Amino acid sequence: MKVSKVLWLFIFIVLSAAAQGQLAGTNLINAIQYHNSSGKVSILQDPDIVKLVDKHLYEEGRDKVMIGYRIRIFSNSGAQAREQGQRAMANFVTYFGDKHQTYFVWDSPFYLLYVGDFRTQSEAAKFLKKLEIHFPEAFVVRSKIDYPKIK
Repeated sequence: MKVSKVLWLFIFIVLSAAAQGQLAGTNLINAIQYHNSSGKVSILQDPDIVKLVDKHLYEEGRDKVMIGYRIRIFSNSGAQAREQGQRAMANFVTYFGDKHQTYFVWDSPFYLLYVGDFRTQSEAAKFLKKLEIHFPEAFVVRSKIDYPKIK
């Protein structure tokens, strides 16, 4: 019985302290936010952090790609694979026009045909439903994609 009273007292003290901490934090934010004098904020950081951020921005800008999704509609190897892949690409353009970019790739020993530059898997899955009528073996693949064009 005594243990439960001590436990309840401990819980009460911890919760009271947490509430006091939140109140102090709220008051501090309000004091900073509504203070009438102008001020200056200085950020002190290691120069290596600036170099790392600059390197990251340079690499991202250089590649012009991001991680996203494409749909593979053709994959085959062999003597006729290239012609079959080109036929699949022509069929895709016939059915869906040139709204989605096509990528015909040779990744030894396979010829692969990908379509689209989708940011999310759900965007790719939505388009996959339309493709399945003409390309029943198509599936979504996580890939580096070109940055989508701004509309």
